[in-house]
Amino acid sequence: MLDHIATKQQINVMVREQKSIQQAHTGRLERALREARRWTVDWQFLADKVSRSKTSWLVADILEPISLRRSKPERPKELTVLATDGSQIFPDRHEVSSCYLINVGTIAIHYGTGERPLLTSRPTLFYKDDDLYYAWGGQRTPVNAEIVSIRRGAMELTELANLAAVIPERNRKAVALSDGTLIFWTLEGKPEDFKRMMLTEALAAFDRLADARAAVAGYISYSNSTDVVNALRVGLCPEETVPACETCPQRTYHPSLPPCTVIEGLMDRMLFSRLLRDPGDRSVLFRSTSEILNEYGRHRIYFFYINVGYEIARVEIPEWVALDPELLDRVHAAVYDQVEKGKGYPIILAEAHEKAIIRGADRDLFYRLLSDSYVIGGVRSELSRKNIAKRRLMI
Repeated sequence: MLDHIATKQQINVMVREQKSIQQAHTGRLERALREARRWTVDWQFLADKVSRSKTSWLVADILEPISLRRSKPERPKELTVLATDGSQIFPDRHEVSSCYLINVGTIAIHYGTGERPLLTSRPTLFYKDDDLYYAWGGQRTPVNAEIVSIRRGAMELTELANLAAVIPERNRKAVALSDGTLIFWTLEGKPEDFKRMMLTEALAAFDRLADARAAVAGYISYSNSTDVVNALRVGLCPEETVPACETCPQRTYHPSLPPCTVIEGLMDRMLFSRLLRDPGDRSVLFRSTSEILNEYGRHRIYFFYINVGYEIARVEIPEWVALDPELLDRVHAAVYDQVEKGKGYPIILAEAHEKAIIRGADRDLFYRLLSDSYVIGGVRSELSRKNIAKRRLMI
């Protein structure tokens, strides 16, 4: 049972500390704004310095002056917006089977054509030995929640490509939205065979989306990314040759006062909440330097920030969208339009989430169906004693 008094005391301490942090952020934000504007003219010098730097944190490639903004273009009168989202029942060794299920919701909404929207979901059950175990480094390892989540992300992209394939470009323009990042950064450090399998599936989906000219984008609400702020930190570094954190002389002689720390702790969305004044404005493009993107080829991920009126969101796009002005404007206009219609969050992603979500009652029904089917099919199964005890407590 939760000790409410002890919990409330700790919450009070946390609130006091958070207030102090917010006050410190105010001064840091003003300095970051000055830095962003300082590089408006000499931005190429900063870009070159960033490209030569060897930082211990992720830094965005600078392609234009950070302080510039782009106004919202008009949305095409006829536009098809596509979206997918996924949910899962993770493998549970305490249940009758350690199988798992991934459910992907897919949505297509047609604007200006009079067509009815498409709302579907596709559940996929994984139960075969190759689904439940991977041979890594000579060891047979059971799948875990992280592996299931990576697989779900690849499946979402594949379903998005399947959806785009039936929307001919000659008839209308299409934008395909995904909930969250397009960067499979969690594959970094994973065994090569698993990484290759997931990347092959994801990049094949990107290929098909590019062939259909369906401008794909990942929408990230309340992003905690610091790539752009980190680029400004590189600009603050006094080292002119190759800025390198590991050999930083500032940290050697003044460990608590390296120049870059004056804006440390800020998130990109904080900076762009001041730079993007009007709803609909977006930032210039930046290129992510996440290591896994070296495997992406023509699908390397770029990103921008956009003032959607309710927050500063991060939008990620592959290179072929970023370098095509028409596709880039299409994404910009469609994202803002979808957030407006959803009153704070893209309505199509909210709908895809509703089709995909597996609630507690769904999970209970799934395991009940599983158990009944095992009995009817004459397959022996057994619940763990832990699960039996938990179910007794719920009665």
